[in-house]
Amino acid sequence: MRMVLLGMLVGGVEFCPILYAAAQEDLPHTIIGTVQNQDLRRVAHTVVEVKNQEGITVATGVTNDAGEFSIPLSTGGTYSVSAVQETYRSEYVVLQVGTDPPKPVTLTLSKTSEIALEVISPLPPIQYKSSSETYSVSRKDIESLPRGNNNDVYDVMLTVPSVAYGALKQTHVRQDHANQQFRIDGIPIPETVSGAFADVVPPRAWERADIILGGMEAQYGNKTALVLDITSKSGTKPGFGSLQVFGGSNETVNPSFEYGGTIGEKVRFYVLNSYVTTNRGIEPPTLGKTNNHNQSEKNNTYLRGDYQHDNRNNLSWIFLNSTAKYQIPTIPNLAANPDVLALLPGFNPNASQSVNQFQKEDNQYSHLVWRHDVNASSFFSTGFYFRRGVADFQTDPLNALAYADDVNRAQTANQRRVAYSGGMRLDHTWVPDSRHLVKTGFQIDYSRANNTAQIFAFDTSSGAAAGPVILREASNQNIQTRQEFWVQDQWSLNDHWTFNLGVRGDAIQGFYNEGQVSPRVGATYKFNQANVFHAYYGRLFTPPNIEQVAFSRLNTQNTTAQPDNPTGFNPRAERSHYFEVGSYHAVTRFATLELTGYYKLAHNLSDAGQFGSTPLRNFFAFERGWQRGIDGALKVQFTDNLTGRGNVAWGQCKGYGLQSGQYLLEQAEINDINSNGGVFCDHSQLMTSSAVLSYRWRERTNITGQMLYGSGLRTAEAGAKTNSSHESSYAVYNASISHTIPLPWHNQKMLLGFDVLNVLDQKYFYNRGEGSIGLGIAHAGMPRSFFFRAQWFF
Repeated sequence: MRMVLLGMLVGGVEFCPILYAAAQEDLPHTIIGTVQNQDLRRVAHTVVEVKNQEGITVATGVTNDAGEFSIPLSTGGTYSVSAVQETYRSEYVVLQVGTDPPKPVTLTLSKTSEIALEVISPLPPIQYKSSSETYSVSRKDIESLPRGNNNDVYDVMLTVPSVAYGALKQTHVRQDHANQQFRIDGIPIPETVSGAFADVVPPRAWERADIILGGMEAQYGNKTALVLDITSKSGTKPGFGSLQVFGGSNETVNPSFEYGGTIGEKVRFYVLNSYVTTNRGIEPPTLGKTNNHNQSEKNNTYLRGDYQHDNRNNLSWIFLNSTAKYQIPTIPNLAANPDVLALLPGFNPNASQSVNQFQKEDNQYSHLVWRHDVNASSFFSTGFYFRRGVADFQTDPLNALAYADDVNRAQTANQRRVAYSGGMRLDHTWVPDSRHLVKTGFQIDYSRANNTAQIFAFDTSSGAAAGPVILREASNQNIQTRQEFWVQDQWSLNDHWTFNLGVRGDAIQGFYNEGQVSPRVGATYKFNQANVFHAYYGRLFTPPNIEQVAFSRLNTQNTTAQPDNPTGFNPRAERSHYFEVGSYHAVTRFATLELTGYYKLAHNLSDAGQFGSTPLRNFFAFERGWQRGIDGALKVQFTDNLTGRGNVAWGQCKGYGLQSGQYLLEQAEINDINSNGGVFCDHSQLMTSSAVLSYRWRERTNITGQMLYGSGLRTAEAGAKTNSSHESSYAVYNASISHTIPLPWHNQKMLLGFDVLNVLDQKYFYNRGEGSIGLGIAHAGMPRSFFFRAQWFF
């Protein structure tokens, strides 16, 4: 039967949640308890429904950050209690409410029998205790997008406020360059190498994701521009599975398979495999359908197992594997540089579109997490994790040099980076009473990066460019260890005021031995049940990435690869002050609005760029800088069948002076950065916006429209100051239609979909490879493209 969830159910209670308050626990007609997943993870912001004997909903509540709820009732009697979140629902627990307070109940969420396309997603409850802006993305949100769950991580991220796209599958959040943290089961996935085209956790494996954009609690460290906390799919009873084929334009073929089930009463498992091949793996440097040397393929495997020993102990194991190979796209019909050819006697270069450069990537990640409930008010999780990443860029040396613009700077290189990260993390939550929620924990991490480079350049020892080509080889190994400790208290002073008070300590041993004690202070004020306001201040400490070109060991003197300024090899940790104010509003019973303003003042502001044609990024840091902006997000349930969400953001980023990375930049760029006015960051985009509108027609047909807008990343005209202008703005419109067909076999269905990307066929560049820091080649957006998909649910 079709389910109409929160958007309708809580309409009778003014849409907003009933607050968890201390005074209510003393009332005899108050139901209290907790909501958890099957792996014992407590679930925050979950709707809890109380129904009378006639099946009528008489009260509704929402769990707090510890998964607790407290729902007062006006009279005693017999009631049933259940929890609902997206496509999950708990069992019904029947309670007799009388003169004595009922015993606390525990509700465990499990997957409903309906597939996501037949469940109307509820509007999320208003956050009334968190000092951060959290944007939740459900499985239905992902599947309703054009291309459905065949989207990459960055495609989903572009529906989140203040997320700008920077090509090469990079997203920039609130004017930060990357600096994003991905989590599964509360365990941060360590970064390895920056190629990472193969998504570590593809969206088709997500059940939901909570995206924290700012105002981080003390438990969040290391990468703090954004935290993407993924709740992945797991096994269910009865089991579920699907087989999908997706493909279309750009020679795209993408088969995928998933299945989740149980073994006995205690073991659950989930397996996913996806393979994709396309001739548009990287945004090419040419507009329209012109696309040369751009074949790519990647494979993702995801394995998950859960073992529930008893009602207080659960073990979760995850293994991820991704492999990929990408050709580097080329510009056709270029003329070889005659000055270079004069230095390569007897060499006849291939056509420019046939320059054969490519990159291979290989990533593995695994963790094991033990969750234990000590008692009803104390629970913890302990996790051990390991990740390996390899990125190997291979150049086509003589052909690449033949098409260099300037013989005096002609160079190309092979680069191989291998990184290992491992460690352990403990998170403990303690609820001493109804007014305090205390979180403590620590994390220990070890990372090692092995960097190898082979640079091909011309000898200039005679004072002018001269052949033959010189090969310089070098390697280095960088090791960084990190320790984190934190304590956080969410203190509910009364029905209106909540204070989030925390402190964390970070220490690293790497390029430098550094550390910082960081206070985190937030306050939330509930004006009424429809309007909540928050303010936040926090100190942030972001360790540097340890992958880098092995340049300090390369003897590039008297070659065309010699940098203008051979210094700045050791970046320092970024230290910053972060301020945020925001509000949440229930505009009507069917619409929510979030507004946020932020300002970040940083010392050693971290940045990165693509230097040369390799997609591998290299990191540098400004001496100081700032980021500022405002964003707003609106979600609306127009009718039972029509939903919409959209956001718009304004922001700026500026850097002054250089702390590191001088060896990567030209002297003109260094001069601009060191000038009094500094420079705008290359990843900065003044205006960013997105919107999604989804309509369900006649129960089984979904129609979706999407808009993505960017005012253009920073660039500069020839001879102008670095990043003093911006690329042209663009607005891309995507559309999708899908239909579900019931099959004659039990609970089996077939979904057919048709997707059109860039409906108006707008031609635009994300960047042009010149005028901005660290962008060695242009990247153009996708032309109008058509895709088909068929998915069999069984």
